[in-house]
Amino acid sequence: MNSAVKNNLIKVLLIDSQRITLWGVNELISRDPRYLICATAVTHDEAIESTRHHKPQLILLEPHFDDEDGLKLISDLLQISNSKILILTSSRNGRLLDQAIVNGARGIVSKNESPETLLKAMEKIHQGEMWLNRDATSRILEQVTRLEKNNEITPQQKALSLLTPKEEEVTRAIQLHSRNTLREIAGNLHISEHTLRNHLASIYEKVGVRNRLELYVFCGKHQKTIDPENHPKRRATDL
Repeated sequence: MNSAVKNNLIKVLLIDSQRITLWGVNELISRDPRYLICATAVTHDEAIESTRHHKPQLILLEPHFDDEDGLKLISDLLQISNSKILILTSSRNGRLLDQAIVNGARGIVSKNESPETLLKAMEKIHQGEMWLNRDATSRILEQVTRLEKNNEITPQQKALSLLTPKEEEVTRAIQLHSRNTLREIAGNLHISEHTLRNHLASIYEKVGVRNRLELYVFCGKHQKTIDPENHPKRRATDL
């Protein structure tokens, strides 16, 4: 494979303490011409070193390490990279998996799912979306909002004032239609999905968040409700 082709592929780092699992996932993803497995890692230190060296765009992580904190690894990886993290796990621990998303992972795929589901999740997360079922989304939003409800951070409120009228309209649509796809939200706003993604990229940069989940929580805390009868009630002042 020549260097020009390699440069156009999505670089993927695989992290799992089980080497047989790493081999199997590597074989599966290597068959997809969109991806390049840049490295594999079985320990925290290997994961950090590989991320620094290869700068993967997508990381598949099994957060359950026998003697290491997989949840902390998520935060550590995000501190040194802009990689998008997908949890690929056999764990059924809902608390652990919810916390993985709170720590910054973009989605969760069970190892019991089909190979097609994994590849679809990778595609969506690389495009900037989340990969969560609705029950998990609701639980995580409630958890994050509850943890942050007593924090008053003036810089965040100031950041909201920098949004254009259209960007503010987008943030309110994200709150009102949090379970809808980007395509559906774009339709409600009468704009293209591409235009919506451009607005979201600008909004993320202005308010300092990384994805729709963080934007939802951010605006739910700091953005004033203008229509309490048609708005998610998440603040005590909205009750």
